[in-house]
Amino acid sequence: MGCNKALLEVNGKLLIQTLIDRVSPVTDQILISSNDPDCYKFLDFPIIPDRFPGNGPLAGFQSAMLASSYSLYLLLACDLPNLKTPLLRRLLSMAEGFDAVIPRTLDGIAHPLCAVYRRTCLQAVERALTRGDNKVIRTFLEDSLVVRWVEPKEGNFDDEDLANINTPEDLRNLKIHFSKPGDTLKM
Repeated sequence: MGCNKALLEVNGKLLIQTLIDRVSPVTDQILISSNDPDCYKFLDFPIIPDRFPGNGPLAGFQSAMLASSYSLYLLLACDLPNLKTPLLRRLLSMAEGFDAVIPRTLDGIAHPLCAVYRRTCLQAVERALTRGDNKVIRTFLEDSLVVRWVEPKEGNFDDEDLANINTPEDLRNLKIHFSKPGDTLKM
């Protein structure tokens, strides 16, 4: 995108604030993973820098787990404008007996940046980072973790709920969708 996606305004609200609004009903602790804390001071949440800078979301996830002693973690990308709180509740409710609960869209693509992880994942995450592998999904495919893959029907979501903004075209298409009279961001 060439900019900080979390600070993009969609439907009159910053994407990061939309995510906070959606996740607040399901947790009493929100951590922001960023190596640029000044960008997020206005949110008044703890900002956790990476212990392995330059290794993407996996490094942010590892640092957040080390900053908190919870047994479950909800990992969210900053660019999920259609994310719904009921989906987050559903993923959390499926976590018993699993190291990770990861939704997949109808095309079979996994969405590890909108998923629930148990603290038992920490060692696998650290092993991946130590060997220089920073791909979140690969960590959960190649290690001995027990993953629950959640399909749309089972998770009561559709592909649009997990749509993210990766390109200026994605953003333009989203703005076009919301520019129609009466359109609002899905809740």
